[in-house]
Amino acid sequence: MTRVDRRQFSLALSACLAAGPRWAAAQAGDHPVAADPPPAELALSGPPQGPWRRLFLDAAVVEQSAGLTRTFHAAEKHAGNPVLRRDQPWEAVAAITGPYVYGTVFWEGDRLRLWYQILNRGNHVGYAESRDGIHWTKPPLGIIAFEGTKANNLVVSAFEPAASGGGTCHNPSVIRRPAASDPARRYALYGFDGRAGHPRVAFSADGLHWQYAAETETRPLFSSSDVVSFFYDPLQGRYTATWKTRNRRGRAVGVAWSPDGLAWTKPFDGPVFVADDLDPDETQIYGMPVFPYQGLYLGLPWIYRARYFRYGEYSVEKLHEAQADSPRTIDAQLAWSWDLINWTRPPQRQPLIPRGEPGSWDAGIIVTARAPVIVGDELYFYYGGTAGVHDEPRVPAAIGLAKLRLDGFCSLAAGAEEGWLITRREPMREPAVTINARTAAGGTVAAEILDRQNRVLPGFSRADCRAFQGDSVRHVLSWTKREFGPELARPDYKLRFWLQRAELFSYLPSGLDPNQPDLARFPTQGP
Repeated sequence: MTRVDRRQFSLALSACLAAGPRWAAAQAGDHPVAADPPPAELALSGPPQGPWRRLFLDAAVVEQSAGLTRTFHAAEKHAGNPVLRRDQPWEAVAAITGPYVYGTVFWEGDRLRLWYQILNRGNHVGYAESRDGIHWTKPPLGIIAFEGTKANNLVVSAFEPAASGGGTCHNPSVIRRPAASDPARRYALYGFDGRAGHPRVAFSADGLHWQYAAETETRPLFSSSDVVSFFYDPLQGRYTATWKTRNRRGRAVGVAWSPDGLAWTKPFDGPVFVADDLDPDETQIYGMPVFPYQGLYLGLPWIYRARYFRYGEYSVEKLHEAQADSPRTIDAQLAWSWDLINWTRPPQRQPLIPRGEPGSWDAGIIVTARAPVIVGDELYFYYGGTAGVHDEPRVPAAIGLAKLRLDGFCSLAAGAEEGWLITRREPMREPAVTINARTAAGGTVAAEILDRQNRVLPGFSRADCRAFQGDSVRHVLSWTKREFGPELARPDYKLRFWLQRAELFSYLPSGLDPNQPDLARFPTQGP
């Protein structure tokens, strides 16, 4: 877990909240506003004020448990991977040869839209679409000239920077801004511009025809190395970015945020996520896309297996010499946070998306899109994979898909021996709870409702519960009685789940009191 001194963070946060936009004069008349997150984004994050499904990543969910195993789950790779391959001449010949994500994918209407990275004598952003998340097309857009023709799917390109106002993009993060007053700024493209040497932003009316904000050519959004990732945070009503920095272990990740997407503040000008004492010596954090998910922030840290130098000043030569006898692979793990500052990871440090077997197309490097998308009852994670390792010349690349059930990051499970857990108190007003669970043959999930002294409420014991069997991401677990009744009225209740040959991934009590939201991320009072 990575932590920043509390007093130092509080002072920086206060300064951030008090700071006004630095570019008010430069942007007069444009009125850059906070994004109005579309339903697809809110389906991931949950409503800004909740209620949110209770995930077992969160230590403030379970009060007691016995006989259960906490398991972290890897995403399952699509059998037909890769789903996007190099099949166009502009996707060829580079240090990384082929398409990969460092990019963005989201639903818009009935199609998935994907902005992905291409390296070919500079940085380029390609565009693709899909109706099912499996079969993709690369439409000829007629925007960027390549070898005498515009019949390609490039939207921002080092081949023709003038077409987008003079910028190029590494790590394309596309954010929808449907509430923007200027129709030409309904989409924002954030990324690192290698020509300018810092992060920049471009705007578009359709997500295809981009124009860079001219002032960002000389005035950076904030200082950073070359790996950045941006998202809009509906939980706090602001734009947020992660950026590459370093500490004594090597590459690390910092955070920045902005009320309008233009005036940025770093709550701490340094790393908030680093390799720690549970990581092997040869561990750096190459980058970390973050996305809001059910009230939490989930990170996909790219774990770079390479040693960093231990003495002397930085130079490219020293960097390469230090990592020369390291694996130089990258995989994607999981991290989570309530505030973007204090982060937790599974202690076993297993990958969320593991690299492929030696010799496979994704055996060397795994990097991910900014956030997954929901398809049916699953999360689709798109990732860039390479056959070779970092700094190896002419590494073939492609884009793959890995799937995870909704809320499937972590579960509490019991085998043949029954196990149980007691939740923290919940201000529920209805005797029902929606569960995401899976049982094996003969397995069950049941529950009972308790008072704060763990006494079972009459009529709401496990014997009164309609036990669950099967596999569902949203089963409503209920009791024979449909109401608490005045004699059982309490400010809050606990739930005790009983599991046998079953896994529980999440739960959400029914009828939560809207006047009793979850504890604020930045409490203003108390110790």
